Amino acid sequence: MKIIDEKNSEEFKNGVLTIGGFDGVHFAHQIIIEKLLKNKENLKTVGGLVTFEPLPYLYFHPNFHFLLTPFLEKVKILETLGLDFVFVYNFDNFFANLEPLMFLNKLKNDLLPKKIIVGNDFRFGRNREGDINLLKNFCENENILIEILPPIKKTGIEVKSTTIREKLILGNIRIANLLLGREYSIKGKVVKGKGRGSLLGYKTANLELLDNKKLIPADGVYACKVKIADDDKIYLGVLNIGERPTFSEKERNIEVHILNFEKNILGKELEIFFIQRIRPEFKFEDVEKLKKKIKEDIEVSVKIFKKERIWEENAKYVEKTQ
Repeated sequence: MKIIDEKNSEEFKNGVLTIGGFDGVHFAHQIIIEKLLKNKENLKTVGGLVTFEPLPYLYFHPNFHFLLTPFLEKVKILETLGLDFVFVYNFDNFFANLEPLMFLNKLKNDLLPKKIIVGNDFRFGRNREGDINLLKNFCENENILIEILPPIKKTGIEVKSTTIREKLILGNIRIANLLLGREYSIKGKVVKGKGRGSLLGYKTANLELLDNKKLIPADGVYACKVKIADDDKIYLGVLNIGERPTFSEKERNIEVHILNFEKNILGKELEIFFIQRIRPEFKFEDVEKLKKKIKEDIEVSVKIFKKERIWEENAKYVEKTQ
């Protein structure tokens, strides 16, 4: 898959396109891409995705900290889906004021699409004034094939980036992961903390996010999977997000206790995959009650991992904690 723009799009013209922000590359996005790949095979041409960087909403709201997939993460996911290219428009003041019809004409001149496939809620152009009716009329006049996909639902819930954000903000990881089609994850670098985890008997890795635009789920305790950079193994862990109210701290922290793990990973990059929220964050009367609750959190997490049949290589820890 190649990342292209107006300067190097010649070999990818006359293809099948889909257009949008694709934040999250969620289950509905994946359905659109699957449809695109089938069409490009039938039409014996190339297939690609047209997107924007930054996303239009982020351009207008630069303090927005709720991205599901920042650009590089989005590209990494898209690379696994079989697209030939991702065409990236630099969203700037020019695009912000581009009338819908002018955008479609620019798209036609840049890529000469043979077919366009989008969802039924696709909007484009200045102030999102363009809709699928305008797109249909344009494509008919320009002899471009057009296909509009209906809403995609899972367990009766329409799959949309806004809905996934809402679920994550509420800590509803199960539904968010279902709508995403994979486990939601965050990435961070392990930094030196205050050593509270070690004092409590549960060593933790304190994370500094790699991208501060990324959405962090609700405060609380989570069962999670952990991937350490340059380590092929997937580990199990218990993640805490919050302000450590028992210690009267106000800064939001992200820290993970990796089960059955003793290595020094200070400075390493971790990716945390959310499995299930165990509980919200509580303020405990004393440290002993907090330690007891942490032990219970680990036991609950292990039960979740066993129920989900996650990683046979962790069976030793599971047996040890029964």
